[in-house]
Amino acid sequence: MTSASVLVRATIAFFLAFYFSAVFADALTDRARRLLEQKQPQQAYDLLLPQEGARAGDAEFDYLLGIAAIDAGHPERGVFALERVLAVQPNNHVARAEIARAYLALGERDSARREFETVRQQQVPPDVKAAIDQYLSAIAASDVTQVTGFVELGAGYDTNVNAATGSSQLAVPSLGGAIFTLDPTATRREDSFTSLAGALNVTHKVSREWALVGTAAGAQKWNTHADQFDTMTLDGTLGARWSSGDNAITLAGQFQDFELDNRRFRETQGGIVQWQHALDARSQGTLYAQFANLHYPTQDIRDANRSVIGAAYGKVFSGSLSPVLFVSVYGGTEKPQADDVPFLGDDLYGVRLGGQLRLALGWTLFGNLAFERRDYGGEDPTFLVTRRDNQSDATAGVSYLLRPAITLIGQVAYTSNDSNIQINQFNRTVSTLSLRWSF
Repeated sequence: MTSASVLVRATIAFFLAFYFSAVFADALTDRARRLLEQKQPQQAYDLLLPQEGARAGDAEFDYLLGIAAIDAGHPERGVFALERVLAVQPNNHVARAEIARAYLALGERDSARREFETVRQQQVPPDVKAAIDQYLSAIAASDVTQVTGFVELGAGYDTNVNAATGSSQLAVPSLGGAIFTLDPTATRREDSFTSLAGALNVTHKVSREWALVGTAAGAQKWNTHADQFDTMTLDGTLGARWSSGDNAITLAGQFQDFELDNRRFRETQGGIVQWQHALDARSQGTLYAQFANLHYPTQDIRDANRSVIGAAYGKVFSGSLSPVLFVSVYGGTEKPQADDVPFLGDDLYGVRLGGQLRLALGWTLFGNLAFERRDYGGEDPTFLVTRRDNQSDATAGVSYLLRPAITLIGQVAYTSNDSNIQINQFNRTVSTLSLRWSF
């Protein structure tokens, strides 16, 4: 048994003794308490869980269920139960300390640290403070090098795998309005698909204020029939972060390789500078600037420099549903490197809005909306108009925590690109069911 496990069990014993000093008349909770004291959390969890629908909201019941869930290896469900305790007893420092322990089991170190520090500032016995200090020290030690990531396997259906127009014919103004029939590969194709994605995030602290940060990610999509539109994306980020108090500044290089049909389609190299400021314990503001060089190996004429600046705001609300809301606005330009193709570049601006609700028993509802306007830099020589696009995106989904670190995710994403040039106008719906392993 590790020293951390010994510490956890010792802390549980102390908290249980502190909380259960009163005599309970409820036979169900009394039996669950005895099972926990006998270090049989799974039996206590199995006893209490069937009664959750009827007893949820009873602070005593929810507290016991929360402890049993955490110790039986179901920290997410423990969080839900303990959140109900805190909703009716916000000053229950023992429940708050236990929910911090649940966050730690889920790998949410920042949330765990925040809750432990909140309890430590209260009038609690010295032994409790000592136990919390040991937890905080363990979190700080683990924060020297953090490695997190995920692997996700999915399958779904895409109504427009090539993001193409649904029209089979179009008029070409530069040729006197002649009507042309498009090649089938240039029109909308729908297909089922499988996908594989993953990411690895590393943070290594080199001092109290400085840390090295890096990310490697990849995503592959295989279409069942239209395999000429199979895609693969590889992303990498490497940089440094300075943080002090409520502020953090990150400077990083960004790299991306996008392949279509197993051929390199676009290469991106650039960088980002980002400033994050914690407005309070539950909200954060962000400012960022991003630059990227876009290179198309088989279409050099499309090479461009892209610059974007933006601002974002995020907030975690209190309450049983733990609502999360974020919004961001941005603007920028994509300027062709060649001098004689202004119609390939554009000025852009957009807004994104999203959030999530943590539902009961491991369920989370999430969604986001986005809009981007692109005004191109000159008249298209084929269609004799200056292109304008209005792209709208909407995503809605639900996730279910099957067990710690394994999540089932179902989502539907819709994209509509409204363009004044017919060949650039399209609609697309992608439905996906995936299984994610987090670490």
